[in-house]
Amino acid sequence: MKMSRGKVVLWSGLLGCVLLAVAAFLWIRVFHHGPPPGIMKDIRAGIAARNLTDPDERLLKYLDGRYGAMSDPANRERVFLDFFNVEHIKAMQFLVKHSPAEHRQANIDAMANWVAAYRASLTAQEKEALHARFETSESQAMLRRATAQYNAQDVGYRGSTAPVISQLLRTIHDLQQTQ
Repeated sequence: MKMSRGKVVLWSGLLGCVLLAVAAFLWIRVFHHGPPPGIMKDIRAGIAARNLTDPDERLLKYLDGRYGAMSDPANRERVFLDFFNVEHIKAMQFLVKHSPAEHRQANIDAMANWVAAYRASLTAQEKEALHARFETSESQAMLRRATAQYNAQDVGYRGSTAPVISQLLRTIHDLQQTQ
């Protein structure tokens, strides 16, 4: 079946317009409404650490790249508090989903161990300051948003990250017991 030259030009023009519209949409989406800067920091730090074979080294490289030296207590506190930041939770979900399957659970376990070590390293003053912070209405709202974001994920993700969540909850519980 032969199409006339006019029909070929018409269909080619329509196809070109559709492709142009899709390209314009993607351009606007990526460059004007792209991912939040916090997520990009997590992704860049994750990419920098991805080639290390030891999960603990990989985690420390990621944390150092994202937050700065872990020898600084303020940086460690920022790491801990970011577990309750919705944008950071989304970034972690993205990183877990896109990490190599053979690294995934080891990374999660390394993070759970980091949270446990952080809890064990807290001084009495740090515990009191964190406890006071979690008692504010702003922090209570932050915890509710974080819980909702976490619970919105599929059961497989929640099951695999349960060790981290368990350590976070234990840390909050221990902070509540300091008073």
